[in-house]
Order: sequence, then structure tokens, then C-alpha cells
Amino acid sequence: MNHYQLTIKADDKQVVLERILQVTRYRGFLISGIEAKVNTGTNIGTIVLFVRSERSITLLVDQINKLIDIKEVHVDKSVTA
Repeated sequence: MNHYQLTIKADDKQVVLERILQVTRYRGFLISGIEAKVNTGTNIGTIVLFVRSERSITLLVDQINKLIDIKEVHVDKSVTA
């Protein structure tokens, strides 16, 4: 199973995290951890999402990028465990 760490920059809105988690589940990725921080000066949140799956990470990244409040998605690392 492949393990991935995604860093997501998004507008600071309550519904954004819920949408990200919903897309993650729909695409068949299991969440193994999550960290979220808000930069109050810019109202941009940073979400670090730890996921695992046999599927290609591009399936998830492409769908998260389609969400309206997403600024940037970066795959920080990919490790096969």
C-alpha cells in the first residue's frame, strides 16, 4: 500500500475541510492523519493530509484541485510501505 503526504493550501472556510475529506473517501483513499492550521493574516489555511491507497495519487490530487476554494495541492512524499 502506498503512503502519501499532501500539503493543501485553501481559503479559510469551514466547508473546505469537509469537502476535502469527502473527495478523499470517494476516491478510495484511507486517511491516516490530518493537521490543519490557519494563517489569520491571509485567511489561507494549510491542511496536511496523510493518506494511503493502492491507487495513483494523481486521482486524488486532480479532484482536490477542482474544489473551488483550493489554492494549491502539493504531494510532499510518496513512500511504499
